[in-house]
This record gives sequence, structure tokens and C-alpha cells, in this order.
Amino acid sequence: MEKILHISKEVPEENGSNLQNGDNFIRRLQTRYSSLRKSEKRIADYLRQNSQQRLDMSITEFAKFLDVSEATISRFCRAVGFRGFQDLKLSLATSINITEEFQNIPRDIHQTDSTTEIGKKLADTLSGAIAETQKSLRIDDIDAAIDALAHARHITLYGIGGSSIIVYAAHHLFAKAGLSCGVYVDGYMQTVTASMMNSEGVALGVSNTGMSKHVVDALEIAASKGATTIGITSNRDSALARASTICLVTPPGQRDVPLYGGSIEAKVCQLYILDLLYLGILFKLGNITKKNLKETANALRTYYNPINYIGDLK
Repeated sequence: MEKILHISKEVPEENGSNLQNGDNFIRRLQTRYSSLRKSEKRIADYLRQNSQQRLDMSITEFAKFLDVSEATISRFCRAVGFRGFQDLKLSLATSINITEEFQNIPRDIHQTDSTTEIGKKLADTLSGAIAETQKSLRIDDIDAAIDALAHARHITLYGIGGSSIIVYAAHHLFAKAGLSCGVYVDGYMQTVTASMMNSEGVALGVSNTGMSKHVVDALEIAASKGATTIGITSNRDSALARASTICLVTPPGQRDVPLYGGSIEAKVCQLYILDLLYLGILFKLGNITKKNLKETANALRTYYNPINYIGDLK
């Protein structure tokens, strides 16, 4: 008993009271996520996915609901900086509807902030999200994805809505490095192209929620044709993850909200993974990609140089 009391006293005074400022609640879960045990991550995942709902259960009811022990919940509360379960519930309650008006922006940013404050908070949020992604990545999965992409006869890229930005960026990088690839952002062509894949191809799909139906369908079809499938998502238990031979997971963070556009943090984390894959491919293929990059650069200097067009206009 003395040991438990001693641990409780060591929790900094600010952890309980300051966390009752709602904008800190999800951020605290995100920054501590990678250090949590598997059973504790189950609690964190539930709280992040239901951050706009009150937690009215008792600790006993909550433990039974998540199929964990009450001791696990108490340990989780201390691990993320709360004095106990009641302190956690109070902080969650004050966080509800903090970003109700603009649900796709980082939770720390408020409409009353100055431009300077927004700039600093945004930089802190995005750098923190990238750092969390780097810590949580499974390097074996990254290496497997790099190897599959580098040796694929053809790469097909799939994304819908906000994720289309990511796959277009991937297409831009891969094509300049000389990789054979195509990008498709509508369900009709995703289905058509996936049905034409074979064991020499790689299908890469991006969906933050992992629930974009057409992207999931495309990866399932591609897999049925023998292709290697790679998914980039924030939900390891999602349909996209299940359809993926290799799943690359970003921190859950803020979920996409329909009609509000995708989460800013999610896009930055996805671009980080994309650049990591690109660099890995360049280094793995070595002289081949060096030669291809030089050739595309020379072609752009010759045929896509604004100075040439200015000269033609004179």
C-alpha cells in the first residue's frame, strides 16, 4: 500500500489539473502512446476514437467493456499523467466539442489564437506527429515494402479524397526515379486496374481510417490476383490493414471527419512514410535510380524550362 501511495505522490501536480484543459487530452494520449503496453494501448485507442463522447462508466464497467483489468486501467491513467480514473474522466469531459466547429484541425489550435500562435502550435503538432510515427513504425515492414516496390514490375497507387494527394505525390516521386507506376483516384478505374494485376505487381493503397471502400476493394482484388498489397493507414485493425500484405501504420491521432476533409496530421505522417519508402528505394536500386533521375532532370531542363518558353514568346 505504501508503494502505491508513493507512486501517486510522484505524479507532477500539473498533470491532473492542467490536463483538465480539454485541448491537452488527446495530445497527451498521442505523445505517450508508443510507451504503453498492448493492453493500455487498447484503452488509448478507445478514448481517441470516442473522444467526443462522455465516459459515464465506472472503472469496473469500463474494464469489463474493454476486457482488461481494473489494475490495467489504473496503471494506464498514471502512465498518461492522470491521478486516477476520475481525473481521466473529468479531462475527457472538458475536451468534448473543443474543435466542434472545425473538426479537421489540430486540437491544440483555437479560433481565438493569433497567427503567430497558430504557426507555433501547428509546427509543434506536425513535428510531434512525425516523431510519433517514426517511433511506432515496424522497421521490418518498412524494409519489406521498400523491397517489394523496388522489384515490382509495375506499381499501382490507390487513394480517394484527401488520400489522393498522397498517392499523386507517390506517383510523382516514383515516376521520376524510373519506376513503372500508375495512380487511380476513382473507384471505377481502381476496380478495373486491380483486376488486371498479377504476382509481379504491387498495389499501394492509402486511407487514414482504413475504411475507404473502393481502396479496400482494389487491394482485395489485387491480392486475389497474386499481387503484393501495401496499405498506409492509422488503423491496424481496419479493412485496409486486413487487405494488405504489408501494413504501414501512422499514429491514430485525429480521425477524419466526413465533409470536413482529412486530418492535417494524418497527411503529414503519410507523406513522411512515403518519403521514407522513396529514399529506401533509391538506396536499394543505387545506380539504376541515379541514372533515371539524371535522365528525367535533363529532359525537364531541355523540354520544360520556363526560359525556353519566354524565348519563344519574344
